[in-house]
Amino acid sequence: MPPRRTRLAPIPPRRLTTAIAVAAPLLIALAGMGCGSSSKSSSTATVAALSKPQFLVQANAICTQGNQRLGPVGQALGTHPSKAQITAFVTGTFAPSIQSQIDGIRALAAPAADKAAVKTMLDVAQANLNRVKSNPLLLAGSNPPFAEFAKLAHPYGLTACAAND
Repeated sequence: MPPRRTRLAPIPPRRLTTAIAVAAPLLIALAGMGCGSSSKSSSTATVAALSKPQFLVQANAICTQGNQRLGPVGQALGTHPSKAQITAFVTGTFAPSIQSQIDGIRALAAPAADKAAVKTMLDVAQANLNRVKSNPLLLAGSNPPFAEFAKLAHPYGLTACAAND
């Protein structure tokens, strides 16, 4: 007698849409990371470029998540942190979080027509971060340290990145 097949209950369309909406960014991020291997290969994996709206949604989400993690730690410094507190915050929390955001956005497949502009924006963000890392007190100064990046990113649509600059 052949094994009895059980039918799976159909997934309601609304749940399926939600599942796809949740899974799609994860799959895109995983595809962007590629398969790990220590051997070199002559073939290269290609990842389809995102549309600008898709790219902006994912990139702004990266910055929003990073900002949410940084907010409470930065607020815990109070209104008049010492130089040592600022330095510890920058080296231990701020710089790694911002670096993670930059790296996360770089890993996205930028829209084909905007690859150069996105690269330029992220290079400016990296330069801004490197300045803060070399002089943590810039973070407490009157000039926003990521203003140069914000001038490029905000008009493009990356409004959650450097939101306070």
